[in-house]
Amino acid sequence: MIKTTTLLKSSFWITYATFITRIFGFLSSLILARLLQPSDFGVVGIAYVFWSFFTLFTQDTAGAFIIYKGIENPKYVNTAYTISLLVGLSLALGVAGIAPFIAIFFQEPVLTGILIAFAFNLLLSSASYVYFGVMIRQMKYQAIANINLASSMTRLLFTIASAFLGMKYWSFIIGDTASWIVNCLLGKYYSKQQFRFQIDPQIKSEVLSFYLGAVGSSFGLYVNFNIDNFTVGKLLGSINLGYYNLAYQLTTVLSTIFSSVLNQLGMPIFAQLSDDQQQENALLTVVRETAIFTAPIYALIFIIIDPQVVTFIFGSKWIPICTVIPGLLIFSYFRVLNSSLYSMLVAKGRPDINAKVNLQMAPIAVFSFIFGAQQGGILGVSFAVAIVLGFSWTIYWWWVSCHKLGWSLKQFIYPIFLPLILIIPGVLISLYLPLFFRPFVLVISYTIFIRIFLPKYFYLSQTRLNQLSNHLIKKLSSR
Repeated sequence: MIKTTTLLKSSFWITYATFITRIFGFLSSLILARLLQPSDFGVVGIAYVFWSFFTLFTQDTAGAFIIYKGIENPKYVNTAYTISLLVGLSLALGVAGIAPFIAIFFQEPVLTGILIAFAFNLLLSSASYVYFGVMIRQMKYQAIANINLASSMTRLLFTIASAFLGMKYWSFIIGDTASWIVNCLLGKYYSKQQFRFQIDPQIKSEVLSFYLGAVGSSFGLYVNFNIDNFTVGKLLGSINLGYYNLAYQLTTVLSTIFSSVLNQLGMPIFAQLSDDQQQENALLTVVRETAIFTAPIYALIFIIIDPQVVTFIFGSKWIPICTVIPGLLIFSYFRVLNSSLYSMLVAKGRPDINAKVNLQMAPIAVFSFIFGAQQGGILGVSFAVAIVLGFSWTIYWWWVSCHKLGWSLKQFIYPIFLPLILIIPGVLISLYLPLFFRPFVLVISYTIFIRIFLPKYFYLSQTRLNQLSNHLIKKLSSR
């Protein structure tokens, strides 16, 4: 049994590593938006759709198998490592082979060179994920955090330097490649694991079975999270995809951090709870408090980001992202809330429910994105994302899960949607006020409604703030 202090220490490093990776990625996008054109973002956005697909076969596969089986038996470790490298090499050759056809399909000749460069990164990632799997098994979370910091800084510096040198869309590829090289070298150094190029015939089938199962469970999630970029790139062109891609990055940076933390912390915590009732109560508490906390954050982003702010930060060429942001913010809010459900289902040994819902929603999402693009351009796609992957996916996922687990759907849906309802009056009032006053009015309005409709959690939050302030005062006075 893992000690509580060990779990808390590991949790801190997981959170730190996730935060560092996402913040540096966000800073990179922020600076590149000033230096590059929307078409540059669009071309790379198309390439990343295919990158995300092919990494299904390298991420959370061989590395996850090592976490599952351990590192004591070298036959398992070496077989998983060898298969991962062979898969990475096969994928790299496959990507290089189909790159010209993808470029023709999207009518973007430069995609050929970009995808060939990504093919090299696939080989690096195949080795890197295995090293990380070993370190996670060894619980070297601090080392992982240090590697993430080094690779993120490397990516930021190489990307920005390349952009200043006029490398355009190649800036992304150069930064990514430098980052993967650092990941791979430091992963090998910190893991201290000696690998051999070897496949044990008796273990091969077990590794491949786990490998294919991991890929299959991620496929539906990939379709739902990437087909909108694919649709925009194909039907609306690289410039529109550039607008959509930047808006997506801006609106999901927080949800990606929150989701990663909830997933990595939620799984071990939920799994240690003794019975079903405790798990249900814990999930309800997480959902309620996460919704109350995140709803005003996304509302603040919505009322602050307008054409004037976008022009000031990114330049007037990026004003079209303002129309896309509202729908993506709705999706991002629900993505955070659904992360806790995902963690619980994995902790209960029911990842099949996640896979089932993702695969069932995938064709609906594809149709809605195509319809949205044809009817309303990138605004139509963002609206489809909000309706299908926001509202509909959330209700259906929780309904299926509660039905399978014998829980009440109402007790979870109510705290998910209530903060959204309570934030609406403040949003509507704020939109008629000067930009400077909007955040204050929104926060005051939301606080009043929380006090009226959720008094228990209003006083609970007040108590926690008082405890935190008293703790800080004691720390300062003791120095």
